[in-house]
Order: sequence, then C-alpha cells, then structure tokens
Amino acid sequence: MSRPDITGLLESRLGEWADLQGLAVAYDNTSFEPPGGIYLTSHDMPATPYAIDLSQRSKVFIGVYQVNVVIPAAQGRGEGRAIAGLLEALFVNGTELQGEGFSCYISGEPAQYAGIATDTTWTIPVSINYRADVAQ
Repeated sequence: MSRPDITGLLESRLGEWADLQGLAVAYDNTSFEPPGGIYLTSHDMPATPYAIDLSQRSKVFIGVYQVNVVIPAAQGRGEGRAIAGLLEALFVNGTELQGEGFSCYISGEPAQYAGIATDTTWTIPVSINYRADVAQ
C-alpha cells in the first residue's frame, strides 16, 4: 500500500483559501519568487505509519502539516498573527477532508508558535496535526 496523497489534499485546501485571501504560497520543491509582502510556506512532516488491525490492512498515517506566515521584517506582528488565526480556523480540530480512497482528520488544535526573526523576515509557524485512515 502506498502512502495516500495527504500532502496534496492539505495543500489543495490551503491553496484555495490562500487564493481567496490574495496570499502567495511556497510549496516544497517548487519554484517560488517571494512577493514584497506577506506570504505562506507549506510543509508536510509525516511520521511513521502504523497498522491498527491484526491483518495489517488498516493503516493510520499521522503527521504535522506546518504552514508558516512569512512577514517582511519591521512590520509588526499584528497582521501576521491575524492570518495565523485564520489558518487555525481553516484547519480546526475535527475537520474531516476526503481524499482519493482515504479520509484525513485534523487531530488536534492548530498551534501558533513564537515568531522567528531573520534580517529580512519574521515567520510565524502554525502546526496542524493530522491523521489519515486507510483500509485495504
């Protein structure tokens, strides 16, 4: 059994929302030119899947989907924190997403973490725990 396309499912939800907000998104291993303002970065960090039945046919895929809100330096944190709050609402605990042959659930409260400063940006990480169940 191959890993279900959890990343594609989560990125699709994020991308549709970001388009409505007018926010660019940088996805892993894709060409991206940062805009002059706020943008998002998307990262899926899967953990080791496991089986939940004796026949090893029902698999659970867990991980963390992290979306970073990247703000130009010296602009304050208010607008970035507001966007991070909207991301928490987009991926609220208990949200169910339907993929091809699997269901994916947001399995915990999304969490905003402390901002990370560089010379040119200030980044707010938002981590979202998920669980996808696949029965064969």
